Amino acid sequence: MQRRSYGWAIGLAMLPVGLLAGPASAQAPIQPDQHFVGLVNGKQANAVVRTVCPGPAASGREGRVVGGQTFSVARLAKGSGYTGPFGQVNVWFVPKQQGPAPVQVRLTKYGQPRSIPNTVRVPCSGTGTVEFSSCPYLAPCAFGWVPTYVKVRFVNVAV
Repeated sequence: MQRRSYGWAIGLAMLPVGLLAGPASAQAPIQPDQHFVGLVNGKQANAVVRTVCPGPAASGREGRVVGGQTFSVARLAKGSGYTGPFGQVNVWFVPKQQGPAPVQVRLTKYGQPRSIPNTVRVPCSGTGTVEFSSCPYLAPCAFGWVPTYVKVRFVNVAV
């Protein structure tokens, strides 16, 4: 029993202090005027996103995201993203250049991962950014919301 308690205490100590907004935050609805952090595959920084890009490696190519990967949000006591007057968080891969609007995923609960759609096209390799915002992509929004970002590294599993 002592080992189990010790391991749990170490795991809890490794969490960022800001993530401890209280036990009610898991699976709780996202509400206005709340702080949050975005997670890609459970990570808030340096997340790996696996892609499928068969064929020869070439820079500038795009491919699909491998299934089983997720976006989610965790509630914070303060700092990072802020919902402002909204009760949801929209998530998308930030496009590197002008083009069609990115595929968005809408999150309505904390701690409830949503699958990254397999229709999303991303670079086959390299780095990118995922935006978590209570305001949809390029929509005119009310004052007060603050987006947050997660840096990601794309890894082609078909190489």
